[in-house]
Amino acid sequence: MVPPPFPGIRLGPSARSPLLLRGPRLADGQVADIVIADGVIVSVGRERPGQPLPAEILDLRGYLVLPSLVEPHAHLGRAATPGPPGTRLAAQVQAAVIRHLACGTTAIRMHVDVGKDAGLRSVQALLDVRADLAGIMDIQVVAVASAPVTGLAGVDGRARLRHALAAGADLAGIAPLPSDEAGRSVEAVAVVAAGAGAGLDLQVGETAAPGTLPRLVAVAEAGFGYPVTASRVASLGRTIRERRRAARSLAEAGIGVVTLPRPGMVMNGSDRASGPSCGLTAVQDLAEAGVPVAAGGGSPQGLSHTDPLETACLLLMAARLMPAEAVAAVTSAGRKIMRLRDVAVARGEPADLVAIRAESLAGALASGTADRIVLRGGRIVARTQMAAEFSLPELPVMRSAWN
Repeated sequence: MVPPPFPGIRLGPSARSPLLLRGPRLADGQVADIVIADGVIVSVGRERPGQPLPAEILDLRGYLVLPSLVEPHAHLGRAATPGPPGTRLAAQVQAAVIRHLACGTTAIRMHVDVGKDAGLRSVQALLDVRADLAGIMDIQVVAVASAPVTGLAGVDGRARLRHALAAGADLAGIAPLPSDEAGRSVEAVAVVAAGAGAGLDLQVGETAAPGTLPRLVAVAEAGFGYPVTASRVASLGRTIRERRRAARSLAEAGIGVVTLPRPGMVMNGSDRASGPSCGLTAVQDLAEAGVPVAAGGGSPQGLSHTDPLETACLLLMAARLMPAEAVAAVTSAGRKIMRLRDVAVARGEPADLVAIRAESLAGALASGTADRIVLRGGRIVARTQMAAEFSLPELPVMRSAWN
């Protein structure tokens, strides 16, 4: 059984005439029509009698409309490994990125290893995909150096990082190190990044040296001058006082935080006894201090997943957030950290939207339905429809036609 296609609406560039999204539900629960023209939302509200209808109408009754989603911490993982003979690495990477797009993600930050074994192949493949999908997705590339990066032993590592940034990577990073010579690696990577005019996105995980986060704050406060992100943050301190002090220092330094709920829920972080969850950073303390906290689905342990709503659902449970707060972590907070324009379902905002077959925000987080329509700049760039087939006894409820 296959549901019928959407009548009259085609994928890709649409006509210049306005598009009406009829009857979707908004995050606050109200039902409203949305009119889009020239890539911008021109009105949100109920259709008025006598008002001329746009030439194209997309019936979204039964759908929930949100700003398109953001993935602030993805790893290429197996997509960056050589495939069968004749397979282009860029094609593998594009397939991985497209899976994110199908979920409603139009902005993604991907971490790519530039160690001795990896070289620049993965970086170049992602840069090629970024060029191919320009206008559909905002893709940022974090070139992740491998230790050592300090002293004479780190000459090659710093050179590879410098080459990756020169090729077009947006930010520099380094994996968390258990022994970091009091943060000298942070300073070494910051020097390379500043020389290339690039930002920093450093993983401050459960295996990072205790002084890594304070050293990152010190780099930002010393006038680094480019965006700084602390990713995969696991611990801000053992006590409430320590966590709040660390949160204030991050806020004052202008550092954004990306937490990874999925691996954080299964790792023995240092906040196990006093934090909101095992290995998960103190989300509430950071938010109260004014630190933008985004949630990502990536993990070097191979636990990556492509649906930011699944990430938001995990964060909702682990950090005890409200549904709107959890969704903000994969929409507005992610855009703030990536230095992208914020998006809202409101007049004058960019028509970068995702429509999900759900009756409410909580329902979308709970069901995780794959039935989604993704719009970028007012045109449909992805559409997923699911069908289910059953073999059940004849029941009265089963006699209705396919909806």
